[in-house]
Amino acid sequence: MVSIRSFMRPAAAALVSAAAAAGPVHAITIQTGSYSNSGIGAEFATPYDSFVVTGDTITIAPPSAPVVVTLGTFAFEVGWNCNSCSLTPSFDAMIDLTVDGITNQLELPYSWYSSGPSDFLTFATPAPVMFDFGSQGIETISVDSLGTLTNSGGTVQGNVYATVSMTPVPEPANYALMLAGIGAIGFIARRRQR
Repeated sequence: MVSIRSFMRPAAAALVSAAAAAGPVHAITIQTGSYSNSGIGAEFATPYDSFVVTGDTITIAPPSAPVVVTLGTFAFEVGWNCNSCSLTPSFDAMIDLTVDGITNQLELPYSWYSSGPSDFLTFATPAPVMFDFGSQGIETISVDSLGTLTNSGGTVQGNVYATVSMTPVPEPANYALMLAGIGAIGFIARRRQR
């Protein structure tokens, strides 16, 4: 009579060898594009009231748990203040995110307003950007909102942070191996009942 334990050892060895055959997991390269907008709230051309995102390139190992990364930097520069500005413009900063040769756009909505002595940029939380790598999984990049930037002159600077997570997709070979194992256990259990 065949015991379940003696049958499970070869099945476990086959599962380990199937996982090893899937190959090593490669590093992920994330390239962030840049964005620039000046004269945001002015009713005339000006180099001030500018918002700039300077992208960066980073390489990380595919995360097994969500990981926080820096995609680049931002700067909000304010010159002399517009005490009588009535504009409250809104913008969509479209920033390219390229992961291993696949490019999607990050939409970063923001709006400008002024209270006289201070200028403000208010940001909405951008929608996550997803990259489908087929059998390797789906990578999701969730960029943190920059909140509200306040400036009464000079430059406010900071980092653009994002959370990167990877959702693995099981290999078809793993499904087949799992179904074969369930079938074998069912066969042995049925045989023992006789």
